[in-house]
Amino acid sequence: MLTATTSAQEIVSNIVAPSQSETMPSDVEILRRVCKIRSGWSVSERIERRQVANERFASLIEALELDSHAA
Repeated sequence: MLTATTSAQEIVSNIVAPSQSETMPSDVEILRRVCKIRSGWSVSERIERRQVANERFASLIEALELDSHAA
């Protein structure tokens, strides 16, 4: 656990590390949760989210191309 303090000894932040016995959800469980969330989306919301995802992907590709040209 990390604790940052100010000069007045006030606690600013506590970060608790996950326990060793805690496991991450499997890919199948993540997919199940995503599908459950998506099932509540309207058609227009699906379209909007797809457009935003495509824009973010294009920005990522552009940034990677710029980075590879700079290297």
